[in-house]
Amino acid sequence: MISKKDFKKISDWLWEIPKGFRADMRVPARVYLSEKMLEEAFRDRSIEQLINVSTLPGIQKYALAMPDMHEGYSSPIGGVAAIDTKEGIISPGMCVSGDTRVLHPLGYSLPIKEFEKRKVEEISCFEIENRKIEKTEIFKFFKIHVNPVIFKLKTKTGREIKATGDHPFYTPLGMRPLKDLKAGEKIAIYPFEGVHYEKPPEKVLVDEKKIKEKWKLLGQNPAGHGLQQIINQLKKRNLLPLKTTSPKFPYLLKIMGYLLGDGVLILTKNRGDVCFYGRKEDLEEIRKDIKRIGFGVTRVLSRKRNHRIKTSYRLYEFSVKEHSVRSGSSSFALLLWALGIPRGNKANQEWILPSWLFELTLWQKRLFLAGLFGAELSAPKTITGHGFNFNAPFFGMNKNEKFIKSGKKVLKQLKELLKEFGINATKIICRKDCVRENGKTSWRLRLFFASSPENLLNLWSKIGYEYHKEKQFLGNLAVHFIRAKQKFIQEKSLKKGIKSRKGLIKFRESQLGSLLALIKKGGRNLARPFVGQFPTFEEFVKLATEGLGKSGIVWDEIETIEKIPFKDYVYDFTVSHRSHNFIANNFVVSNCGYDVNCGVRLLISNFTEKEIRPYLEQLANEIYKEVPSGLGRGRQLKFSIPELDKILEGGVPYLVEQGYGEKEDIENCEARGKLAWADAKEVSTHAKNRGRDQVGTLGSGNHFLEIQKVAEIFDEEVANAFGLFKDQAVIMVHCGSRGLGHQVCSDYLREFIPLMFNKYKIKVPDREFACVPFNSPEGKRYFSAMAAAANYAWANRQMITHFVRKAWKNVLGNRGGKLTLLYDVAHNIIKIEKYNIDGKEKEVAVHRKGATRAFPPGHPEIPEKYRSVGQPVIIPGSMGTASYILVGTKEAEEAFYSTCHGSGRTMSRHAAIRSLSGREIINQLERKGIVVKCYSLKGIAEEAPQAYKNVDEVVEVVHNAGLSKKVAKLLPLAVIKGE
Repeated sequence: MISKKDFKKISDWLWEIPKGFRADMRVPARVYLSEKMLEEAFRDRSIEQLINVSTLPGIQKYALAMPDMHEGYSSPIGGVAAIDTKEGIISPGMCVSGDTRVLHPLGYSLPIKEFEKRKVEEISCFEIENRKIEKTEIFKFFKIHVNPVIFKLKTKTGREIKATGDHPFYTPLGMRPLKDLKAGEKIAIYPFEGVHYEKPPEKVLVDEKKIKEKWKLLGQNPAGHGLQQIINQLKKRNLLPLKTTSPKFPYLLKIMGYLLGDGVLILTKNRGDVCFYGRKEDLEEIRKDIKRIGFGVTRVLSRKRNHRIKTSYRLYEFSVKEHSVRSGSSSFALLLWALGIPRGNKANQEWILPSWLFELTLWQKRLFLAGLFGAELSAPKTITGHGFNFNAPFFGMNKNEKFIKSGKKVLKQLKELLKEFGINATKIICRKDCVRENGKTSWRLRLFFASSPENLLNLWSKIGYEYHKEKQFLGNLAVHFIRAKQKFIQEKSLKKGIKSRKGLIKFRESQLGSLLALIKKGGRNLARPFVGQFPTFEEFVKLATEGLGKSGIVWDEIETIEKIPFKDYVYDFTVSHRSHNFIANNFVVSNCGYDVNCGVRLLISNFTEKEIRPYLEQLANEIYKEVPSGLGRGRQLKFSIPELDKILEGGVPYLVEQGYGEKEDIENCEARGKLAWADAKEVSTHAKNRGRDQVGTLGSGNHFLEIQKVAEIFDEEVANAFGLFKDQAVIMVHCGSRGLGHQVCSDYLREFIPLMFNKYKIKVPDREFACVPFNSPEGKRYFSAMAAAANYAWANRQMITHFVRKAWKNVLGNRGGKLTLLYDVAHNIIKIEKYNIDGKEKEVAVHRKGATRAFPPGHPEIPEKYRSVGQPVIIPGSMGTASYILVGTKEAEEAFYSTCHGSGRTMSRHAAIRSLSGREIINQLERKGIVVKCYSLKGIAEEAPQAYKNVDEVVEVVHNAGLSKKVAKLLPLAVIKGE
């Protein structure tokens, strides 16, 4: 365990872990922090990660971390490492792991290797004999070291898994080893994906006090024995206090969802009943869960009921056989009421969803929604007479006329919940349903969902249905059908063309992005694709489920199986179920192991804050319109692959040649906006397709665009050289290489991991490190691909600048003057630089991962107009807080001319979303006079100032340590955020 006592104090702003702290350290580890910040540095693994960096082959002088450091993937964000280009390594070092995910019966998934440290007792399996999905206990978990290869399998619908050759997979011929399977053969898939597991924050939902309050509202004597009996019963079942982390809470969530649809809670002074209505087989599942919670429940009861309903069309009289189960426990009924379930006839009263529901983790919300949808969401159904596209699903509820408004509130609440799953509910329709036997008119409210393929995939693969086997089965089949149809359309249209309302559309390979966008929209944009060549949904169901019954398991087709180098652990379970299998990455597998440039620029104006204030709202709106922001959001401007290649290799100079900027923009970019060694051929087609329509877009996360003012000048001489003055209006752009850069990282990470172990025998202290020798063929390819991504990032910010200038002119006209680029600097990049090390000039690859280059006065890479004072350094703060302009110094040579890059996170995005309100944060900013534009409240909560370190303190450290000197402080006037 590392602590403060392990550090050697170099100065008030610099601390060192000596080289001898750990036997494998090649250089000391140094951190730039105040004493107060050092005390706080142990809340995550960033110090440990920094020490790991100090062990890397070829590292020179120190492993360094800036004051904004925090835990990253493999190495800390805010880290700097200079690696010898002759003897050292190169590493992407910043992508997510591809662990195989195992499905849990509660509808969430976990990476298999996490089962080693988590106490998870059950997982999902396929009961082969009776053809149904069941749960099984884990009897044993183990891991095995594998060397030198494993197999990678991919299906026609895009499912992937990595496994050892002897690992059995379920096929029409039973369980067969992966090494014996071939392309074209069928393999079993469970299309439902669910959501990723997240540990719930603990919160008490029901305690004794709440039970007593509810008891009193029933008119009961609070001093009587009845209340104490109920409290005792709930405590006995570990349901009091009821917390969000209680083991039985997930089953209560499912029960509550279904009860709000096809159930009724009866609770009076003399009676407590919880009744559920549905199909026999589904009620049996409800019975099991009620018993699991700890309450008694009747067997499934059946009776014939006569109905007489008058609609606006005619009078209907009919009989049905109704099935129900009932729990007569008053303590169960009282608990459900305390949780927010309404008593009695739900159509004839006001009620809304409980507020605590919106604070739960995604997998818990899914349980509630899936229970509710099992009762009241329409089943997947294709358009009549079509058979290829699906009707828009809808959620229905009945309300008496007086309570229609209340019903609409509930449907709006559902819309908000669904957004978190990427599901778009489009409209609410209300119509008169019928006149009941009691003479009252019933109204039917319906919430309709968008019928685009992507929306339906999210609905049926992430949420699905609980307590309704038929809908669950159809949902799985619909997911598989949509994925198969999309693949079919993609393949056929690239060869023969695709039928649309406007005729035959043909696509070339270079237009794949346009095709994928068309497939994603689906709906009326596509006619029946190649009728007679692709089955209707009804036909597809028969083909995909042959011999599998209504389990939801389907047959997919193997597209490729290939051997890949591997030297690591693989993981497996022994399960207690007689079928001896479980569901991993959607595959049904038996027991045998497997697992497997961001920067910132500043535009300066001749306007003061006072002059810009009257136009601020209009200007923010115009920029918001011109510059798309948010995860995956692209713009209508889309480049072909050959054009994109020119951007990847030409960077800012290429875009300026095309009319998207001025020659001065090139001069005022780090490296003149282009790394000359970039090679577009080393960037995958997948990465390029992700980046084709994202040039000129902000993206998500901590990326933003702000209209700011110069609030304070610290150094008049340097400020004058930079063109800054007090109260000046400026615009800051903070963003990177979008999905293209992430994909470059992912591609090379996957390639490097096996090479590191098998080919180059590199030993690293953390398997998250993926590296190869810098001068190896693979290292050189990654260096070229990384440079291409860096050029893309500069081009992205340049294109944003073009559209910001357009918005500026649209609002202010010619009187707005010119927006001049002060400087653009990267803070996530690898560059070749030369330094004096041990008395000799040495060429090193400086990895700056969340750190900013800060060259001193006189450095030849600085624009000539700044060379006498030093390189401009731009430090963005967190949303709504101060940002800074600094200048590079000669003293920073000790840190390879590097400084901080921002304020640094103190809270994960998930934690921020759970504990902070996006709406309240917007209100706080607007009360300060700051205009806020953002696509989502979630995006605001994720990047709230409370989730970051104090940027003033961070900048104070680098200023006092001499890494860079303060020039000006900026404060926001308007914030435009990514999603």
